[in-house]
Amino acid sequence: MVNYSKEVGAQSAPQTKAGRFFLLGWEGCQAAEPLELIERFKPAGLIFFSRNYPPGGGPELKEQLTELRRKAQSLSLSPFLLALDNEGGEVKRLPPPFVQLQAAADDLALEEIFLSARASGQQLADLGFNLNLAPVLDVDTSLGIMRSRAYGRKPPQVIVKAAAFARGFAASGVLTCGKHFPGLGAAHLDPHMVLPTVETPWEEINKIHLAPFRALLGQGLPMVMTTHCLYPALDDEKPATFSPKIVGLIRDDLGFDGLILSDDMEMGAVSAKTEPGAAAVASIAAGHDLILVCRRLSVIEASIQAVGEALETGVLPAKRLAATEGKLKNLKFSDYLSYDTGVCDG
Repeated sequence: MVNYSKEVGAQSAPQTKAGRFFLLGWEGCQAAEPLELIERFKPAGLIFFSRNYPPGGGPELKEQLTELRRKAQSLSLSPFLLALDNEGGEVKRLPPPFVQLQAAADDLALEEIFLSARASGQQLADLGFNLNLAPVLDVDTSLGIMRSRAYGRKPPQVIVKAAAFARGFAASGVLTCGKHFPGLGAAHLDPHMVLPTVETPWEEINKIHLAPFRALLGQGLPMVMTTHCLYPALDDEKPATFSPKIVGLIRDDLGFDGLILSDDMEMGAVSAKTEPGAAAVASIAAGHDLILVCRRLSVIEASIQAVGEALETGVLPAKRLAATEGKLKNLKFSDYLSYDTGVCDG
């Protein structure tokens, strides 16, 4: 287990405030590590992975999450996000007997997607989770890296199936987050390892890949996650993670005023080329509200210190932090979707 305690309380005021830009992960399966992350960095929330599943199973996990929530409440961190990736298929964090959602690429009816998502959402909410970093809104146009995780090869198919998924979790009081903007459906390299480049022209991006984001964000999806990928048709210098042009599409073209998240800043597409602190500052400067740093304490430290210094010096204006806080406080944890998926509510 990582020992955080010797460094608790060492942060300046800007560094403490900087924590609210972050969703943080940890290495082990004991509650002491995330408790120290909350105490030390005061983040917007935590993100859970399979490696964090405790030996005592579901009852121990529920006890841990209750303890984490109480710690956040004691520090007036409200709301406090407890997140995980529960897409289904190969991307899931909880073992049986928890609901095992099928892969997005499986041929499922809308009602089946909705009902299984609602059942999973009820389990997650009972444990204490309030955010699922899904659904995937990528349109799989090239049988690339997203072929098992995407709902289809055409926008209408992706839209109705992802909407059924999101609505099932909304019915359980669990927030959802569409990903990976502006679309990874044409990518053949995995950003977990390297930085992909998608050469798709703007017309195709706009007509096909943005369509699911436009549809679901326009109807109440509360969050969207960008991707570590270069799109020369949108920005020939910066990947989406660092591009004001690409993040600006979410605000200006799609008219979305909710939370914009980065993907994990420890993924190879970012970490192989950019120092953690510089990456975090650049991502926030590009327009992101929340930054994911999912594992290593050294990366968390460097990232939050750099953002704190950027707030202190004015490189990042204070209004950026105020905007993120405002969006966090405006989150609705139930009945936040307005669209009709055409599936049964019962």
